[in-house]
Amino acid sequence: MTRLPRETEKLQREMDTMRISAGAEKIPVKCNSLSSLVTRRWRTKTFPARIRTWRLLSVKSISTNPKTLVTDSEQVASSIKHHSEFTPLFSPEKFELPKAFFATAQSVRDALIVNWNATYEYYNRVNPKQAYYLSMEFLQGRALSNAVGNLGLTGAYGDALKSLGFELESVAGQEPDPALGNGGLGRLASCFLDSLATLNYPAWGYGLRYKYGLFKQIITKDGQEEAAEDWLELSNPWEIVRNDVSYPVKFYGKVVFGSDGKKRWIGGEDVVAVAYDVPIPGYKTKTTINLRLWSTKAPSGDFDLSSYNSGKHTEAAEALFNAEKICYVLYPGDESDEGKALRLKQQYTLCSASLQDIVARFETRSGGSVNWEEFPEKVAVQMNDTHPTLCIPELMRILMDLKGLSWEDAWRITQRTVAYTNHTVLPEALEKWSLELMEKLLPRHVEIIEKIDEELVSTIVSEYGTENPDLLKEKLKAMRILENVELPSAFADVIVKPESKPAIAEKTVDQTKDSKEDAQTVVKKEVEEEETAGVIAEVIPEPPKMVRMANLAVVGGHAVNGVAEIHSEIVKTDVFNDFVKLWPDKFQNKTNGVTPRRWIRFCNPYLSDIITNWIGTEDWVLNTEKLAELRKFADDEDLQSEWRAAKKKNKLKVVSLIKERTGYTVNPDAMFDIQIKRIHEYKRQLLNILGIVYRYKKMKEMSASERKKAFVPRVCIFGGKAFATYVQAKRIVKFITDVGSTINHDPEIGDLLKVIFVPDYNVSVAELLIPASELSQHISTAGMEASGTSNMKFSMNGCILIGTLDGANVEIREEVGEENFFLFGAKADEIVDLRKERAEGKFVPDPSFEEVKQFVRSGVFGSNKYDELIGSLEGNEGFGRADYFLVGKDFPSYVECQEKVDKAYRDQKRWTRMSILNTAGSSKFSSDRTIHEYAKDIWNIKQSTLQRLDASGQPDPDDIAPMVCEVFAWPHLELDNTHNSCRMLVIIAGVTLLSSLHFTSQRRRQCLGNNITY
Repeated sequence: MTRLPRETEKLQREMDTMRISAGAEKIPVKCNSLSSLVTRRWRTKTFPARIRTWRLLSVKSISTNPKTLVTDSEQVASSIKHHSEFTPLFSPEKFELPKAFFATAQSVRDALIVNWNATYEYYNRVNPKQAYYLSMEFLQGRALSNAVGNLGLTGAYGDALKSLGFELESVAGQEPDPALGNGGLGRLASCFLDSLATLNYPAWGYGLRYKYGLFKQIITKDGQEEAAEDWLELSNPWEIVRNDVSYPVKFYGKVVFGSDGKKRWIGGEDVVAVAYDVPIPGYKTKTTINLRLWSTKAPSGDFDLSSYNSGKHTEAAEALFNAEKICYVLYPGDESDEGKALRLKQQYTLCSASLQDIVARFETRSGGSVNWEEFPEKVAVQMNDTHPTLCIPELMRILMDLKGLSWEDAWRITQRTVAYTNHTVLPEALEKWSLELMEKLLPRHVEIIEKIDEELVSTIVSEYGTENPDLLKEKLKAMRILENVELPSAFADVIVKPESKPAIAEKTVDQTKDSKEDAQTVVKKEVEEEETAGVIAEVIPEPPKMVRMANLAVVGGHAVNGVAEIHSEIVKTDVFNDFVKLWPDKFQNKTNGVTPRRWIRFCNPYLSDIITNWIGTEDWVLNTEKLAELRKFADDEDLQSEWRAAKKKNKLKVVSLIKERTGYTVNPDAMFDIQIKRIHEYKRQLLNILGIVYRYKKMKEMSASERKKAFVPRVCIFGGKAFATYVQAKRIVKFITDVGSTINHDPEIGDLLKVIFVPDYNVSVAELLIPASELSQHISTAGMEASGTSNMKFSMNGCILIGTLDGANVEIREEVGEENFFLFGAKADEIVDLRKERAEGKFVPDPSFEEVKQFVRSGVFGSNKYDELIGSLEGNEGFGRADYFLVGKDFPSYVECQEKVDKAYRDQKRWTRMSILNTAGSSKFSSDRTIHEYAKDIWNIKQSTLQRLDASGQPDPDDIAPMVCEVFAWPHLELDNTHNSCRMLVIIAGVTLLSSLHFTSQRRRQCLGNNITY
């Protein structure tokens, strides 16, 4: 073999079109993903596997290229200044923080677009099977710090902004949190997108672009108040509107037969869903996937100019408002019929627009010949909870009505394509829609759902037979999609009904008074004389006809997963037990995870640097298993000292946050005890605050010296939003703030106890609170929390958890060690019996619980006696009574456990060791692990790797070397020890290999399928 030249030209930052001679024909090859090549004449060489002639290979030298990844701080500063001037959103005479943020974000977006477009182009060319994650929420958090971190440009942007007179942290702080979610559902979805991009899986996310979000939380003396989010007020620098990507979405109307005999959905109300794309960059990879958000509008022609000019301004714009309001607010109040209809419109808009887009992409990638049987081999649709369940009838509608497939073919394709993640065991959260509403709004989909239900009935009858009518009736009642609906006509005689008279209820009345009955429940009629002795007839209303979305999701998909081991078992043994018996292979567990990039590497740089220094590598950011190496240093005094110092720095940030948001001053040397979650009775913020009240009462009964000896100083921090119409949750918020107001102004208590409610909790607040946390409360009633993800974030950041055996707490405790988790409370398998005991009047509350309730009612926290709130913990039965969430039952166990917390915290060496071991044991809870499991077990997608980038933005030859060596029958090279000129040969060989006309298209596709791009 001829020896290669020792000297090579300097690598250019981006490759221009090059020409390779193959035979007599010159082939232009556009190399989008190789950042550079050399200009060199190569001599002819024969390779063993195939014969190739290498002739003139010239690359145009470019000093400036818009596709260059800017990595130098001077170039970054120039880019920021360029955007401040030529992509202006502010007046030119000032360059202040808001303007600096937008210019910086636009500069970063340039870098993302290079990789984003390359990823687009690669997927379109290679046509891998792609996963599509549909979710009503994507709670992303700020994007700037995450993006520069994933690109490896934090230092460059930090230095560039310093040269312009700014700090990166201050500039990043100007970014509002995208108001696209509320709680764990949206945060999980965003973690999954980060992992999908980082792990190079072909995937997209689909959601809605909510203009006003859920709400901005304002805390006043009256508790929580809500205002519209303003996150889009100054525009969103990360999104790109795709004016060429829009789809019609229909509501109402009617179903008719077309001339071809196919059903058509016509008339009604039409809106247009427009795509807004947001880039999601992976960490240290070129892969940048897409989050496509839909916004709704009406065509300009729907604006009634005639009515407007005649003074009927509201009427003229009615169609525009009706279309746009679909994407105004996340989870609009559904107490009214209008609110219910709007929520259903939101869900259908997400499903319809997304599936039309997915189908269009499949057709485009299929070229001239579309084989619909291949659709499940190219598309995986994951429904994040029941909100996107209308994907099932919508895909059926598209395949049958628009693409002409038969019912059988469409149903087989749909079932193979769609999968469902269950996130709750709460009955009220397993969505049901009024059949009457759905018939009006989505008439074609109701026809499809009725057919699916009929086939399900047939399956159930075949499985259980008719010999035992009671058993069959029980199964049909539990499993049918349509609730309280007569059996399909084909099965009308399956269950013989006994003859019965119209149901009546007997009611004794006082004959000395006129009988005035509720007009909705009583039918007034004549009664015979003897019946007037005290009984009147009252007709019991028929139960409403409903569509059970969770049952539809189970029936229509090929996989159903829970999100923690204990949750998945409850799903199988309780929630969907009848379906498990029918289709056991459908059900599996996928324990949730969180991205270690955002949730430790970027939000906690102090701790991250310590981990890297002690482990000796930063590989833990991608391979969290390496965190386990911290275990061998857990008792090292130097590590413990550094660990505590990092925690103190993070606590000082929170001290500033609390002062800014609430006006309170807290002691950074106190224990930071944090519970930040959506406010809900089952999450039991009420248990937490009652525990604090009990602590406060005991403090007040002691002398100053006794208090100091008995209690560790604590700052108890709450954060979370109560849904606007959830009255009891809002009462809890009010109670917390009232308790805080009293305790925080009590001079006898001072810094020994503070209670803080941080208003308008969001991702950015969490990124400050979690690194500073020392104790975190995950105290839901056992068996009611599906998984939780904040518990994972806290543990990963070295926070010690106090909690029940619920959700992912069970697995966290197993991983970090029982001795490093504070456990209390009833177990999940005890809950049913405990509620039964309560209903039978056998429960005897602990004296400490009665004591704390009496203290609350004494007026110590103001004139409010909190009768409704405390009353919910009393009685044995009735709505809003009987302590359904077992606060009273678990209270003494909780108080005792908190005493153990105080004891452990006094021993700082022990506490620090527990903290280190929590981080060391958190590796399982990376969303990377979860995504690998989804990809393998549910989606059947493969990693498709674009070239990795080194620190200078250059591609890593290792990505294409293995394939080149294999095809040319070379031994695999250890490229780290290989001469640079040989490395370049490998790159050029890869380009030639995939570009030569003599290389068969089949083999080229095979190589591309092996994750090689050019």
